Amino acid sequence: MAAAAAGALRAPGRVGPWGALALLAPAGLVVLFFLASLAWLFQHSVLPFAPTGQPVEPGLTLAHYVKALSEELYVRSLWVTFKLSFVATLFAILLGYPIAYRIVRTDSALVRGFLVMAVAIPFLTNLIVRLYALTLVLGNTGFINKLLIATGLMAENEIFPLVRNDLGVGIGLTYFVLPFVVFTLAAALRRLDGSLEEAAMGLGANRVVTFLKVTLPLSMPGVIGAATLSFILSVSAFATPLIIGEGNVAMIANTIYDQVLFVENIPFGAALAVIALAVTMALLTLQARLTRRRFHA
Repeated sequence: MAAAAAGALRAPGRVGPWGALALLAPAGLVVLFFLASLAWLFQHSVLPFAPTGQPVEPGLTLAHYVKALSEELYVRSLWVTFKLSFVATLFAILLGYPIAYRIVRTDSALVRGFLVMAVAIPFLTNLIVRLYALTLVLGNTGFINKLLIATGLMAENEIFPLVRNDLGVGIGLTYFVLPFVVFTLAAALRRLDGSLEEAAMGLGANRVVTFLKVTLPLSMPGVIGAATLSFILSVSAFATPLIIGEGNVAMIANTIYDQVLFVENIPFGAALAVIALAVTMALLTLQARLTRRRFHA
């Protein structure tokens, strides 16, 4: 034992096979749980459905997939989900990039601290509370409508609808994913060498040209990473369309919830989940290949 202890002191960076196994065990359990969940999901997606109290017919079926991809209600749910996720990701990148750039490039610790706190505060508040607070801003009698009426841009008997529609849910999703995008972009921008921007401006380029020719191209891997994270979070969003959409905007997570909890059609809900996962993975794979071709050509 003394020899082993001495060996450990001489080579503190080396880990034995059992130590390596212990370090990998948590990640292995997570992967195992993930694969088991996917297997359970796919297995149930091909099982026949029978209403409660009726016997289930033996065998496997693809009827749930056919139904999900053929009936307008479910096709629209998939379309709305990916459309709003794309829109939210686009606007989160457009809004988050200037904030992240300012956080990284500002020389004022006060400004940097203020921006970081302004972005981080939503993480300290429950999502449900934030969404209900957002309805006070977007609602028919909320702050935005009152402001439009007070400024004379809208008559008193008019309403600019920002809830129960795709626009309101898109705003809610952007609000939800924006902090994730800002911090991801800030981490990517912090790794950039500021001397490259100084060199470009020293050679005669103005700030706009420097940004377009140097900063933006070098930060594109971070932009793509932030967009990927934002898109995944938006696709799986449940509370935002439920509260902001008030049941009028059914994204795929809400549709699955209704099928499993109210209709009690677990196989069909599983099929919807598998389709959403497959489409998301296909889009991410396409994005990864385009990125690899763009930056490693």
